[in-house]
Amino acid sequence: MSGFRILVDILLLLVLIPLSFIINALAHELGHAIAGKAVGLTIHRVVIVTDLRKGSVKPLFTLAGTEFYLAANSLLSAVTSSGIAFSQHPIKQIIFNLAGPLSGAAMGVLFAVYALTLTQTTAVNVVACGIAGFYIIMDLANLKPELQAHDTPSDGWKVREAWRRLRASKQK
Repeated sequence: MSGFRILVDILLLLVLIPLSFIINALAHELGHAIAGKAVGLTIHRVVIVTDLRKGSVKPLFTLAGTEFYLAANSLLSAVTSSGIAFSQHPIKQIIFNLAGPLSGAAMGVLFAVYALTLTQTTAVNVVACGIAGFYIIMDLANLKPELQAHDTPSDGWKVREAWRRLRASKQK
């Protein structure tokens, strides 16, 4: 293998590592947004790595009535929506909340495919597979029903609560 090919693989990985954080968050939030549209929600904002509480941030662009915020002032992401009372539609809430972590994990799988098929440098393969594993674990861990930072419920918490409401409604 040529030294040039190794250099190209390493440089590409150095670009993809920081970019992958934003891509993973975007995959996660777009998963929520697409699922939300599918179940009848109006999606107002897709916020990636931006903490709107830190001050006024203008949307980077608007697409189909949805504002997209992208800024690198903190690692936060969210989708704001309206249109359905999830308390009345637990199946729709389950679909919405599963879509984010599963989409992010799918991005991790794609990163693993990149690592195993498009690079030819063993060290790069190992690092890229480690990063892919990190994203897969991180997104699937979001399905654990727990409170996260600032007592924000995880997607798993919301799925569990919707599942409980669904079960309770069937027992009536």
